[in-house]
Amino acid sequence: MTKKRRMSAPYREVSSRLKRLLSEGGVIEGSLYRADRGSTPRHQLSDRATGRFRNIYIPADFAPLVADWSARWAEAKRLMKEMGEIARSELVAAITERTGRKTVATPAGARAAGRRRRPAAKRRSKS
Repeated sequence: MTKKRRMSAPYREVSSRLKRLLSEGGVIEGSLYRADRGSTPRHQLSDRATGRFRNIYIPADFAPLVADWSARWAEAKRLMKEMGEIARSELVAAITERTGRKTVATPAGARAAGRRRRPAAKRRSKS
């Protein structure tokens, strides 16, 4: 039977910052940029959906609001990454404590024996 443990203080602190950030207002994924086209500047929100870029026209009076939402999204994403790193280190520590063995995570795509080498290209003869 597994015992439910409390979250660690660093994890709770980052989680609290994330909750506070999300309660301040909306979030939207994407980058707001200003395109100077023609006689007046226009704002667009750009993001990637299913591997393709898509743009949304943003009226000038909405630009500050959307910029705030976009900045909030970037901060929330950074906080989520930080929470993931804290949780990962706590998991490794718990496994090490329980089993007595260190858990070493290999980078994605890497193998225990090392990286796979690409075969050398064959040279064509001039005959």
